[in-house]
Amino acid sequence: MMKFDCESADEFDNLLLSTVRQGDINLLERHLSTVSNPVLYLNRLYNERNSQKFTLLMIACLNNHRDVMCMLLQRYKPDLEVLNNIAFGDFSPSQQIFFNASVLWAATSINNFDMVKLLVEHGANVNHQTRTGSTPLRGACYNGNVSMARYLIDNGANMHLNKENNDTNLMVSVCHKHRNMVTYLVDELNCDVNECDGNGRSSLYDAVVCASIELVEFLLKRGAQNFRAIVDQMSPLMWAAEKKRPDLVDIISPYCSILERIEAQELLGSAFACTNRDNDACDQSFNCFSRALDLRTTHNLSKAMTTTANAIFHNRYECQTIDQLEKIRTNTELTYIEGLLVRERLLGPTNAEYRYSLCYRGAILADIGQYHEAVAYWIYELGLCQQYSISIDSKHLRRFASLFSGMLYKTKSIPTEAIIIVIKAICDQLGRDKQNFNDNLFTLLFLITITTQVQCVSRMDNLYFI
Repeated sequence: MMKFDCESADEFDNLLLSTVRQGDINLLERHLSTVSNPVLYLNRLYNERNSQKFTLLMIACLNNHRDVMCMLLQRYKPDLEVLNNIAFGDFSPSQQIFFNASVLWAATSINNFDMVKLLVEHGANVNHQTRTGSTPLRGACYNGNVSMARYLIDNGANMHLNKENNDTNLMVSVCHKHRNMVTYLVDELNCDVNECDGNGRSSLYDAVVCASIELVEFLLKRGAQNFRAIVDQMSPLMWAAEKKRPDLVDIISPYCSILERIEAQELLGSAFACTNRDNDACDQSFNCFSRALDLRTTHNLSKAMTTTANAIFHNRYECQTIDQLEKIRTNTELTYIEGLLVRERLLGPTNAEYRYSLCYRGAILADIGQYHEAVAYWIYELGLCQQYSISIDSKHLRRFASLFSGMLYKTKSIPTEAIIIVIKAICDQLGRDKQNFNDNLFTLLFLITITTQVQCVSRMDNLYFI
């Protein structure tokens, strides 16, 4: 046996790594022939940037060197179930790392059917699961490779092994709009179209989110139901309305109850009202709201109205008649408020989409210089988070600092009560959110600095705000 001509074990490791990446079979064989037990080198993990760890066989796979893999498998029979930590594509600090990945899982993920067959023929575990529960079959579904999925199933793959949070193979196929794969899973393997993930969302929800008319129609015809998710109490129909997709609303509505159809039109109208600022949005909102009112009248279904008015909504209540709706038809501000009232009723105060629309309204008002009204909307949304124990993003709190500094620059004043509320909220977060402690502390210090500046300005200009 030859003795390798390297000064250290590290140099030999680097030599092996470089040779495998280049795909030089002959040189790799010569290097491995210089050691007494080459399998030790084949089964060990080599450290790479960004916490990656992989075997020589995995490197050959990721570089699409099938001939190198074939030589290693046939001659040395390495362990195919060594757990690798890998990333795909060029190195980047923000790359996602996939932990506990097998070579077969990687081969399916890069959609190399020849390598998949090679590995399965040499005994690779077709039901291997990564740290997050992903399987080789999921890799085939992700890429929409029906032939690969069929091959894995024929060789013992378990189609019922789901990723964490019960994320199914059908869901990932729908998310990537792989119609042929969806057809195979549902029509041939009888996958349940109403199986839900841990948030209570089914594949129909994913079809709506990816805006696939074709898959929405397919799933509905296969018995998909329009039930509400656990996490946000929103159904696929409601999401179609929220995403301003009247075409999807029209497709799903015939499969739903009359009340669901009415509320979808109301939510669709509110989505147009609360995301656009032009006359077209008012017209679109009016048409949706009026259709909903007509249906409520026809079927004698009244709205569940709130009994108390809210000052930030100008103490208004939702329109109950077409005549009331006509009066606000061309008024973008009142139409927006109508939309917010609808969203509060249908989505509820804890819903993220509703709370976002409040913040968006505040941002619009700030852009046109109505700072005090803007602050009122943001304070109201902050109060909802506090009332219902909803996590408050440190970036959200930082936006208050931006708004207050803008007010200070433009008007030389900041509402006392509002800044005190925000400071108290940040102090609460300092005790709760250790991960974003520094960000929240910087925001707090910035607000304190603003407060002292306002005091100085007050003395100079005879102002009295703080």
